[in-house]
Amino acid sequence: MTEAITTLRLEGALTIKTVAETRDRLIAAFSEARTAKQPLEIDISADCECDLTLPQLLLSAEKTAEKEGIALRIRTAVNGAFAATLERAGITAAIDSGSLLTMNGDQR
Repeated sequence: MTEAITTLRLEGALTIKTVAETRDRLIAAFSEARTAKQPLEIDISADCECDLTLPQLLLSAEKTAEKEGIALRIRTAVNGAFAATLERAGITAAIDSGSLLTMNGDQR
């Protein structure tokens, strides 16, 4: 039996120019997950266009999920744009500690 999960797919431009829209979609996904009493999985496209706004938004989402008792999972390709953004920013320690995201199903 498969676990029921609320999924939010993020793709395209995920930058400071689109952060308000991305935040609104994230808030709606949290609401859906809370109502359904399901974990929330954020699936980030490997070829998205992202800047440091996205990791900041997701770190905030992690705090919200913890406060609201919602299991949060973030999936992205190990060699995708989001992982590259984290690496360029010098925050790959968050990946190594497992506190930020799951990549390709493996806790990193």
